[in-house]
Amino acid sequence: MLDIHLPHGKLLGIKEFFLHLFTITIGLLIALSLEGWVESRHHQHLAREAEESIRAEITNNAHEVIRQRQTIKDDQKILEADLKVLAEWRAHPHAKKGHMDLSLNVSGFDDMAWKNAQNTGAVTFMQYKDAQSFSDIYTYQDIYFKTVLNSFNELGNATSLFISHPDDWVPTPAQIDIETDRIGKLQYDLWMLSRLVDNLDRTYQKFKSEHK
Repeated sequence: MLDIHLPHGKLLGIKEFFLHLFTITIGLLIALSLEGWVESRHHQHLAREAEESIRAEITNNAHEVIRQRQTIKDDQKILEADLKVLAEWRAHPHAKKGHMDLSLNVSGFDDMAWKNAQNTGAVTFMQYKDAQSFSDIYTYQDIYFKTVLNSFNELGNATSLFISHPDDWVPTPAQIDIETDRIGKLQYDLWMLSRLVDNLDRTYQKFKSEHK
């Protein structure tokens, strides 16, 4: 906050009045310039810290792609095995019950640095090109995470049929059809995730090549 003090004593004339006014004006301009410079430096520091955190987070997420891709493949194998069990039940309803392993291990990518940059307003002080690159990456990550959430909703539907029955229960052909359809939806989600993770991988590599 700027303080403006009136002169002590009487002004001797118009010349002294304008001299004093000029002095106040120059002082105000200097003070405002200094305040603007300090604020600008603060914004630059905020943006620079946010960019460093985001770049580190993106680098970690780029390494996470390898694990996510393998996890998707492992989950696909689990669902394929579950479909074989259902096929066996359909063909041999009175045979020994097979094991259904209804589970998923996929997860999302980190986005805390990006969210902090948005919450603190640091994004608004970044270069437009950099902010746009970050936004594109985290938009793809958000789509990936929403697909993960949807797959867990589908998993809940697939699991509900077995939770409500005893361990020695064998589903009817109609129930097997329902379960097969639900697992099919899970397989589609995993297929979509595999496409999304490939797209993310390309996006990470492009970002890395542009920010060496």
